[in-house]
Amino acid sequence: MNKWEKCKKRFPQRTTLTTEETHHISIFFSNHFAATDKGQCFLFAYFKEIVLWSRGPRRPWRYLEDNDLISEDLLTAKYLDKEYIDNLQIFKGTGQYEGKEVQYSTKRNCWTYLNNRTVHFHGTSASETHESPVDDDTAHVKEILERTDTIISSAI
Repeated sequence: MNKWEKCKKRFPQRTTLTTEETHHISIFFSNHFAATDKGQCFLFAYFKEIVLWSRGPRRPWRYLEDNDLISEDLLTAKYLDKEYIDNLQIFKGTGQYEGKEVQYSTKRNCWTYLNNRTVHFHGTSASETHESPVDDDTAHVKEILERTDTIISSAI
């Protein structure tokens, strides 16, 4: 049984997170829950095979194993190109790039504008940035149409 399973077993009476508590959960936490112990509500999260806990919103996250505080560097480590982002909201994965609202896509592992287009940062070329699935689909459809056109032309 891993540490996360042990934690869940220790707190079988889990509660639903409030809206405020939900805002205290990082987009990178793969699993989380709230539980009450001795009248105090606690939040628990699983992050990179580490079990974390917090006393709630506006309270720091700590390692369950030794109670040490989690550094902001750990919470922002998975954000690529974070140095280009202004007003980074580390839990929500949002911020601004050149005055435009952006969000971090955990599925695509890159920053996107709110219209889901990939953000291309200064000094990075298109070959260095992650392709969006939309761009990949467009190229695939174009290839199919060209192949179909060739086959039809050959048949005629």
